[in-house]
Amino acid sequence: MNSHHGGRESSPPVEPFHTLCVLEFVTDAPQAAIEWMIAKIHAQRTAGGAELQAYSVVNRHNQEVILHIGAGTDRLLEAAELMQIKKEDSAGVLREITIAEISQFKKSGDLANFLTLAEKQQIILHELEKIRASDSDKHVPGYLKKKLYPGQSIVRKLLNDAVIHKLYPLHDRDVLKRLGEEWYNKVSKPQPIDDIRTYFGETIAMYFGFLGFYTMALIPPAILGLMYYFVAWQDINRLALFAVFNVVWATIFLQVWKRKASEFAFKWGTLDRVHFEDCRAAYFGKMGINKVTGRPEPVYPKWKRVLRFYCITIPIILSCLLFAVGVMLVYFWFQIEAEVYHAEWQTLWTKALVLVPSLLYSVAIVVMNSIYRKIAKALNDFENHRLQSAYDNHLIIKLVLFDFVNCFVVLFYIAFYMQDIPRLRSSLALLLIIQQVIGQIQESLLPYLMFRYKSNKMDKAEERRESLVDKDAKVDSDESSHVTDIISKEVRKQAEVEGEMETYEGTMDDYLEMFIQFGYVVLFSSAYPLAAVWAFINNVTEIRTDSFKLCKVFQRPFSQPTASIGAWQIAFQLMGIIAVMTNCALVALSLHNQGLLPKWDTADLVLLFVGGEHLVLALTQVLGAMVPDLPRTVRTEMARIEFQARQAWRNERSQAARTHRVKLRRAVSLLNATPISMPPLADSKVDGTTMQHRTTNV
Repeated sequence: MNSHHGGRESSPPVEPFHTLCVLEFVTDAPQAAIEWMIAKIHAQRTAGGAELQAYSVVNRHNQEVILHIGAGTDRLLEAAELMQIKKEDSAGVLREITIAEISQFKKSGDLANFLTLAEKQQIILHELEKIRASDSDKHVPGYLKKKLYPGQSIVRKLLNDAVIHKLYPLHDRDVLKRLGEEWYNKVSKPQPIDDIRTYFGETIAMYFGFLGFYTMALIPPAILGLMYYFVAWQDINRLALFAVFNVVWATIFLQVWKRKASEFAFKWGTLDRVHFEDCRAAYFGKMGINKVTGRPEPVYPKWKRVLRFYCITIPIILSCLLFAVGVMLVYFWFQIEAEVYHAEWQTLWTKALVLVPSLLYSVAIVVMNSIYRKIAKALNDFENHRLQSAYDNHLIIKLVLFDFVNCFVVLFYIAFYMQDIPRLRSSLALLLIIQQVIGQIQESLLPYLMFRYKSNKMDKAEERRESLVDKDAKVDSDESSHVTDIISKEVRKQAEVEGEMETYEGTMDDYLEMFIQFGYVVLFSSAYPLAAVWAFINNVTEIRTDSFKLCKVFQRPFSQPTASIGAWQIAFQLMGIIAVMTNCALVALSLHNQGLLPKWDTADLVLLFVGGEHLVLALTQVLGAMVPDLPRTVRTEMARIEFQARQAWRNERSQAARTHRVKLRRAVSLLNATPISMPPLADSKVDGTTMQHRTTNV
């Protein structure tokens, strides 16, 4: 496909075209499929299209077709109103955009820049995913075996079937450079959360807000853990106090974070926005009508989803959990064999051999977690959830369940079956440190090395291409007459470079990593108080490496709204409750094993555990209830906004009533002032009386 085809794909735009996102086809994509997709993007919404602008360019390095997609200002504003995007009005209040009242919003004098680049790109993605197959679309053109059914999201189908290779928004390099300088280049400064939100969207900003808040919250248990490590490691009374402190700290941390997340969401205008969700692009079913919105959307029977969950998902998940337990038992067999061998020979090599099973098991945990993530995502897709929030929550449950068993079952086995506290301490330290090192290598070093390799490869390819002067001149001449007047050479090169970057998979894995780390910190804190220290050191590095990856290594992700960390809040709270039980049980076992309660039998220890656990749980619940979810400032501002909305509604009703009364008075006055002439009629006699009809004024 020649680049000049892009010059004929849509009429010249009234305003200058700006590439907002890029859609990249696979190299061997049929011409028929490409033209069909372009036609769908251009088509009117009433005809099932997206009503967007698209121009095609051929990637000179890989020879695949790239679509540069954008939209005019009017189209973006119209979609922003339908998506209920909020902006600040002249009074400083966040409210939904309405085109009829656009002049009442700040920055409305420059409508081209009224929406941020992240909001524009979010709109483009939303409109592309709304392109659905019609009754006449039986299969993807050029692919007879890729069947379509009415209502299916075409873009999602082509992405899943590897017809579309990538779909990504372009970076704003100048803004990104300034953001990076204030973010990962300045370790001592707080993160610019509002700037992150403006550029990357609420979901990513919320994650980094949580990561920064959690890292700072780790300072008290880290300091106390260091003190206990050097002063009172074996003092059971002080360790019991440290365990109580840790679970109370976890409760306060999570409750205060909930308040902080509410502040973020209110400031960003997402606190009540995400309650109204469209169905997922990948959601499939027969086309029907949404009874709430009246809009057409797929409909899928709930009983089918429940059947898939109970008959397919649960058996597979249980099998994975059993496999994880089996791997743990194999690890213990090798560990015991290595220890027996070392006890027999007592050499430096055998001492090193004792560490090998733990190292291999730590690596096995990371590998199994990675494989299970793919299984969990496939099961979640198979269940066909309607809303993105429901999809995410079910995925979180699956990931949390498996990772919890995979990472912590060995520690529970050591603590409560073997009742070996020194082994528990060493195993927890090894698992925590090794997994954090592997995570940093896997998430930071490898993506960066891949990025450098691809960048060098592209630079060499560019040098070879530029050496072919005649060919290059011919291509540039061809493109200049059709494409470069719309899409500059710099933008086309930027799209090609960013197309080689890794795709950012979202914050799910990042939250899961923090969840597992949080478990290492609180579940067995009485056995290993230094866990918070290692977690703090890791997180300080994690903030900078994650921010560097987003700015330098990964493609720009699409902005997504959020009001909180979602189901992760519940997952962390459940971890805190389990931590109360495990720490109380550890303290009771330590008292028994150290002979501090010689006259207590098993029943007495159980009663001690239950009583202590209930007491600490009650304390955490009271502390949680004392801290309201919404700060007073947010509650006051929300009440003020609601009051203003009610007042505006009353004023509107009063104005409408006054207008109606004025119109009514004018109509009555006009009626009274207008003579109605009637022709004179002949005399008529009624009961012998002669009556003369006269002209009467009404």
